[in-house]
Amino acid sequence: MTLRSPQLNSEGYVRFSDDLLQVPIALQDAPTLNHQIEPGGGGGGDHNQNDVIGSRSSFYDHAHHRNGTDVVELSPSSGQGQTNDFLPWEMNYHEAAIFLEEGANNDKFDSHPGHPGALPAYLLVHNDWYYGLDLATSLILLSLALGEEPAVRAFRLPVAVHSTIELLALLVIGVELTLKLRWIGWGSVLKHKRTMLKCLTLAVMFIEAFIVLVRQSSHFRVTRSLRPIFIVDTRYLGGVRRFIRQIFQSLPPIFDMLLLIFFFVSIYAILGFFIFSSNPNDTHFATLFDSFVSMFVLLTTANFPDVMMPAYSLSKWNSLFFISFLCIVLYILMNLMLAVVYETFTTIERNKFRKLLLHKRKATQHAFKLLTTLQNPDQVKFQQFAGLMRYYAPDKGPRDVVLMFAYLNTSRSGSLSMNEMYRVYDAVMMTWQPQYSHIPWYHNTHESIQTVCTRLHEAINWPYFEHIVYALIMCNGFAMVYRATQPYPTLQESAFSFCASWDAVFFAVV
Repeated sequence: MTLRSPQLNSEGYVRFSDDLLQVPIALQDAPTLNHQIEPGGGGGGDHNQNDVIGSRSSFYDHAHHRNGTDVVELSPSSGQGQTNDFLPWEMNYHEAAIFLEEGANNDKFDSHPGHPGALPAYLLVHNDWYYGLDLATSLILLSLALGEEPAVRAFRLPVAVHSTIELLALLVIGVELTLKLRWIGWGSVLKHKRTMLKCLTLAVMFIEAFIVLVRQSSHFRVTRSLRPIFIVDTRYLGGVRRFIRQIFQSLPPIFDMLLLIFFFVSIYAILGFFIFSSNPNDTHFATLFDSFVSMFVLLTTANFPDVMMPAYSLSKWNSLFFISFLCIVLYILMNLMLAVVYETFTTIERNKFRKLLLHKRKATQHAFKLLTTLQNPDQVKFQQFAGLMRYYAPDKGPRDVVLMFAYLNTSRSGSLSMNEMYRVYDAVMMTWQPQYSHIPWYHNTHESIQTVCTRLHEAINWPYFEHIVYALIMCNGFAMVYRATQPYPTLQESAFSFCASWDAVFFAVV
């Protein structure tokens, strides 16, 4: 999902063309919502001077302070004044759409573009072309492993070629990070660990690739193993990033269980060394190190019962040592560790989805404040909702916007409350198609086929149709019984009479 905006200059918003003054949606077929199209609705048309914006966009505040004049105080009778009065609503729609986008992408609100200068960089970063370029550049960096030393013979590249390609790819990623830096600022970058790791990796790899290009010879490069960081950081691998983060977050309790397991392994290794090291035929416990290795391998049962046989040959009671180890460590502690891993991971997953839901609700609250008026601070009219959808979901047509509003407006009041607005993410994901419940499936076929199907449909809907079908089934059964009881000179004639007689053919056709 991308955000599209009207024409912007280098500093953000200035003015909009007259086509924004046209009402984008006609609701003649929606009588419930018709009363919302009135002056001052915000979605288009003239603005009611009594309808005051509840909360102005930060874009408008910066533009207002920069110009030093209040653009809303211009005369509404003039075209310029009408455009200037329309501008604050458009800014509110755009910033509300950005808030919803941040909620969907789980972007922190401290990186929200708070001034018009950051808006162009934000729009460039949140663009399908930007996402595609980022993915393509990351794939090119990964594919360079085929042509670098040690390379696949069929894809071997000269040092100058693959180092130049690497520098260009790293330069593109650097430009992308610069745009992101202009949008979120240094403060947010320093607090974002993944972005900092990406910046440091980019700097080290750029210096190393430049050295390879200057020396014209490749050396052992450990940093090449960090190239997957760039592709994992793309938009299309957001789920992979989430699972990697959850794996790292679930490691502390897993480490606790691992320490407990290694504690028992160490105890049994020491006991085994002191008990069985006196046996010269038992090489599994000759030294303390061999004892630890043997018990660690026994944890996987790979050396069982071989590790037990020398001790078992001396006394059958020695088997209790190994059996107790397997019962405690393998069957109890290992299963407990699996339970801890599952519970920890599911708990983190549950908390993450709860945070995502709360983040979306918070984003919806920010967007809701920008769509209300002072007269109705707890409601969003249809025209404000339509203006929001022009930026947040520009691919939605007028019919889709009307249906989304009707879906959200469960109270049928003609305006959206905060609780109804919370479901806007679900509404945007829906697709709407006309249903033909009163028209048969064959209404688009040839006319002759429609005639035949219509007659068959009328015959099937005839009240006595089922009685006739049941009567035919009973007659078929009687005929089969009659044919089966008749004597025939040969088995072939009996089978022919039963399966290919005139009554059998008749009932089969019917």
